Amino acid sequence: MQLTLTLSGSAGMQLLLLVSSLLFWENVSSKPTAMVPTEDLYTRLAELSHKTFILTADVYREFDLNFFDKTWITDRILPLCHTASIHTPENREEVHEIKTEDLLKAMINVSISWKEPLKHLVSALTALPGASDSMGKKAADIKDRNLIILEGLQKIYNR
Repeated sequence: MQLTLTLSGSAGMQLLLLVSSLLFWENVSSKPTAMVPTEDLYTRLAELSHKTFILTADVYREFDLNFFDKTWITDRILPLCHTASIHTPENREEVHEIKTEDLLKAMINVSISWKEPLKHLVSALTALPGASDSMGKKAADIKDRNLIILEGLQKIYNR
């Protein structure tokens, strides 16, 4: 499926939901997590997922409001998401059927695959004429959260 930046808001939101659902981790340093039970780490990941979804939706909304009508965006066709080849569950039933180890591996792979694109997003937003400082700061926060979640997911996987 080819995506364009002229897709309806729901299609764009689905893409952002995919990104934001990977960014779960907040306010946890790397060293003490060995002391925190896995169940508590999971709870923290779920809470951060929700907070990050809201943050990502804010960036999307602001970008849409400020740049949607620009011709350099409306004429551009984007390829498939670079994470499309990573098998991830499509619904709750599939989540319950997949082994925990396989689900964690997929989440780690998706998180790793977003490291570079998020770096580029932060750079692009800071250089984009008309982009607010707030949007750039939020994108940087999303990038940082991705790095932290990667570390957290790896810790859980190694347990």
